[in-house]
Amino acid sequence: MTNYFEQDLQKAADFHGHICQGIVFGIRIARAGLKYLGIEDPNENRDFIVFVEADRCMADAVYSVTGCTLGKRRLKWMDYGKMAASFIDIPTRSGVRIAVNAGQEAPEGVDIVSFWQSVPDEQLFKFEKIKVDLKEEDLPGKPLRKAKCEKCGERVMDGRELLSDGQVLCKACGSGAYYVPE
Repeated sequence: MTNYFEQDLQKAADFHGHICQGIVFGIRIARAGLKYLGIEDPNENRDFIVFVEADRCMADAVYSVTGCTLGKRRLKWMDYGKMAASFIDIPTRSGVRIAVNAGQEAPEGVDIVSFWQSVPDEQLFKFEKIKVDLKEEDLPGKPLRKAKCEKCGERVMDGRELLSDGQVLCKACGSGAYYVPE
């Protein structure tokens, strides 16, 4: 696999706004995941999905390297708060979960890019072969089904509706929203 590190670093920095440890980890995780799936150029392969486990800098780096986005349904966010990502081959539903080894720290005052670039993947990350039960409603493409919430009247796509006492409800109406109307 070609060494894309400098190019990836620039692209991630341009998108994210700065370079930090999370950006370096995200770039390295993304390239390791692509390598595992046998993908050299992610722009030429759309048959994979990436799950990121934190909504931090790492997620921006993974996006910038893989091109996977939430809107195209190829980037999924799991709110685990972990520096980890999983790379899944859509046809086989199998792949790899890559997590940063928690025991490693960069020494105070070192250049984090140079330091973390010098640590081998096998030392920096924990690799785990996995399978993911991807539902058809979770795959890229147009919505497979739509429903209308009987309480708020809003559209719910891709099987995210709830059935409660015989009523079709969105999750906000059926089990509580993250927001409170004023």
